[in-house]
Amino acid sequence: MALAAEVTESELYRPVLGANPAHPSGWPVRVIVSSQTEARHNRADWAPTHLVSIRAPATRLLSMIDLPPERHLELYFGDTTDPDAPDAARAEAVESTFAFIDGLPKDAQLLIHCLRGIGRSTALTLGILARYMEPEKAAAALHALRPEAKPNRHVVGLCDATLGLKGRLAKQALRFPTKVWKG
Repeated sequence: MALAAEVTESELYRPVLGANPAHPSGWPVRVIVSSQTEARHNRADWAPTHLVSIRAPATRLLSMIDLPPERHLELYFGDTTDPDAPDAARAEAVESTFAFIDGLPKDAQLLIHCLRGIGRSTALTLGILARYMEPEKAAAALHALRPEAKPNRHVVGLCDATLGLKGRLAKQALRFPTKVWKG
């Protein structure tokens, strides 16, 4: 029985990128992207070592995974694509996420969630992946992680600008959602 649990865990956090000399500790990018409900219901099975929670301002995070603050980054912004909206994501959210990612140990198992696991969390994950691989490969990797992804265009734009990709990441985000990824 223990063997089945080990196989499940390794399948859950299968590295998206194996060798990763670009990360300060060599973190190979082990990540799950989900909704808040999926994260709550699967917290025992998924057992993440680190968590990024994205929620709209003035909302509550219900019975989430209990991790110390240094392992849980909480971000507060809405799912709007209007950069002028009061609850729109700001560049600081992307920068704090990248700083959090830079602090992950080599064995980190990261769970990123927003309310539905479709827009904000997938956009931020796309940005994280694009730090370590070309935007085209990052988009394909995101599709493999979360086929129903529809990355929030504004958040992707912030990641694109932060990474200096000159619209290449934003262009890839336009390919979502799709049932079949065509390389």
